[in-house]
Amino acid sequence: MSDNYIVVDLGASNGRVIVADVTDGKISFDVVHRFDNVPVFSNEEEFCWDILRIYSDIKDGIRIAVNKYPDVRSIGIDTMGCDFGFIDDQGRLIGNPIYFRDQRQHLLADEMHEILSEEELFALSQGPCNRIMGIYKLYQLKKYKRFEYEHGAHLLMMPDLLNYLLTGKISNEFTNATMTLLVNQKERCWEEKICDILGFRKDIFTKLSEPGTVLGPVKESVCRELGIPPIRVVIPATHDTASAVAGIPVTSQDKKWGFVSLGTWALSGMELDEPLTNPEVVAFEFGNEGGVFGKSMLLKNINGLWVIQQCRKYWQYELGRDVSWGEICEAAMAAPDHDCVFNCDDLEFTASQQDMPRTIRDFMEKSGQYVPQTMGEVARCVFKSLACRIDYSFGKVLDTLDEKMDILHILGGGTQNHLLCQWISNAMGIPVVAGPVETTAVGNLLFQLIADGKISTLEEGRAMCAASSELVHYEPQDQDYWVKTKKYYREALHI
Repeated sequence: MSDNYIVVDLGASNGRVIVADVTDGKISFDVVHRFDNVPVFSNEEEFCWDILRIYSDIKDGIRIAVNKYPDVRSIGIDTMGCDFGFIDDQGRLIGNPIYFRDQRQHLLADEMHEILSEEELFALSQGPCNRIMGIYKLYQLKKYKRFEYEHGAHLLMMPDLLNYLLTGKISNEFTNATMTLLVNQKERCWEEKICDILGFRKDIFTKLSEPGTVLGPVKESVCRELGIPPIRVVIPATHDTASAVAGIPVTSQDKKWGFVSLGTWALSGMELDEPLTNPEVVAFEFGNEGGVFGKSMLLKNINGLWVIQQCRKYWQYELGRDVSWGEICEAAMAAPDHDCVFNCDDLEFTASQQDMPRTIRDFMEKSGQYVPQTMGEVARCVFKSLACRIDYSFGKVLDTLDEKMDILHILGGGTQNHLLCQWISNAMGIPVVAGPVETTAVGNLLFQLIADGKISTLEEGRAMCAASSELVHYEPQDQDYWVKTKKYYREALHI
């Protein structure tokens, strides 16, 4: 017996509309539509979501999916976290939702923390005080009395907004809402004390929905436009990381495991039964983000493949041709090894750069390290620095908690980079299980299956993922080299 479900997965660089086929307990995916998620500059030179184009692309994908698979049972949407938009009391979108890489929203962080310290914010929200979180944007909108804040009726996270456009129904889903740092994760509700301290409006928030909630059917006007039946929309874990973690093919319950969702961001952490309230982790930019089935994710947002993506963009422009990821990895493997590393979370590497290789070279010159010249040397430097950053971040928090990790699951598109997966295993000195590529889609699907009565537990869904996936296993190698490399990383960066 075969059942089909539509998964809409919107990441930091592209979006996909996927049809999931579930037959005899096995999952297969057909990506029927793929589109870019490219932020745009508004007239005020703000970095914004191109939300209406994205919505149009999603509708195109749904139409293609239903034409190919007429018996679709439901639709679920997940996106990256942090960002939100406003609708007015008549349901109209107000303004362009600001993109998390707009640097100006970060400039008021210190001012905000003079009112509400990082320690107090962590105690109330249990979340990481990363400057990309929604609270910093909301503070900026309030301070400058922006129209959308002053007159908006509902604050909707990006998947909530897309769900609203499809269904006309207003909702705030829990996992993505935690990315605002305005949610008490222990109580799984909006934290009014934060709003009181910072003077935020409370009427813009809607009662939080848990993953697996049926929102309602696609509204009639959209059905007419697309020529589709009124397919019901299910709220999954709408934060893509929460969906990805839900979809991890965990099979060894007796082993302590962690994860890295490896894409533009390298979202690194562990699944916990409840939010961790140890304030010592705040210094390492770890915090809790909303998980599923009452669980929590202790997580750090590490700037992941963004740097090499920016390098690739420049190389393609410079060379006037496509530069494949395979070519980049082969060049990195062939390049000689030199002492050159950087902290990929430093502001200059998280910002959009026209010439990221030059940014890397400038840093090496200033820090007195070897200056990489070729594409292979630059790529090797980037991959080595990212592997060391992931190891360093996990090491600090595990030392603080007096914990160890037995195995690391790497999820998402970065699993296709075998060189980087092997280097992460080498740097951490533990086995890595990579895959599946579509872990986020699996997690999204699991909540549609729960809403459809096909499964009832997270464990059932993870077992289904494991049975449906080709996983790649890595064992740590070259340990003497990596011990020296990690020591150099800490010394060169003075950490």
